[in-house]
Amino acid sequence: MEFCKSAIGKERMQFGALKLAEYGSQLGKRLHDKSVFSIIRTCSPVSIKIGPTLYDFETSELIFIGPHFEVEIAQPIVAEGYLLWFTADFYERSIADTEILNSGLFFGNHTFLSMRDCRADLVFKKLFMERLTCCTEYRTIDMMVAHHCFESLLLEGYQTMLSLETTRGSADTAAVQLFNRFSVLLHKHYREHTSVQYYADRLHLSPRKLTELCSAVAGKSAKCVISTVVAQQALRYIKHTDLSISQISYEMGFSDESNFRNFFKRQTGSNPLFYRQI
Repeated sequence: MEFCKSAIGKERMQFGALKLAEYGSQLGKRLHDKSVFSIIRTCSPVSIKIGPTLYDFETSELIFIGPHFEVEIAQPIVAEGYLLWFTADFYERSIADTEILNSGLFFGNHTFLSMRDCRADLVFKKLFMERLTCCTEYRTIDMMVAHHCFESLLLEGYQTMLSLETTRGSADTAAVQLFNRFSVLLHKHYREHTSVQYYADRLHLSPRKLTELCSAVAGKSAKCVISTVVAQQALRYIKHTDLSISQISYEMGFSDESNFRNFFKRQTGSNPLFYRQI
């Protein structure tokens, strides 16, 4: 398997890379349990399920996916390409690193950001896959090389994101950036805080203004955005951990299991055990 072995045998997996064809393996499944940032590079037309939606991608695309979306490769055995992943704890070393991770590159009103990669497949493999595969220990040089690999890709994606925002116009860009700040706060604090008032206060807005912002950028009310994120995270626990429903309700910050079950059914139309049996 082609992945960064520095992630294995440690208390926490921090970064790595593997072929799309191997994503259905045991390691690929373990990634669902981590809050990881993903970068996919396709080497052939590939269908990828991101969140609840299946998308078709062409060859030579770079796809940036935030930690709040579940990723599933359709027909992984025949899929050609690579998946690179890392955690925020590994990548964040400076204010600039934090700014990129918390930007619209991963936390926008879009499900993902994709761009054309002009590098040949073999060049991408040598520049990124082979280098990451050689990072077999947590030595300083290994961490520096791995960070540089991800940094170069993120800077390319960040530049593309800024170009797209420029074409939308300054007013729209300001709204998207503010919504991104809301999204970042939400993914950090959804377990403890689910009220619109809390996030409005953090953003120095009134609850009404925050709801208007969410409606304009995401087409949903602020309360609906919050509920959607909570339901998505709960679904990840249900499908990819062995925790009981009672334990999951506690992890998600609910006062009791009954409240969690009622909330989950309102959001998804089914009870939690239905998704565990799929």
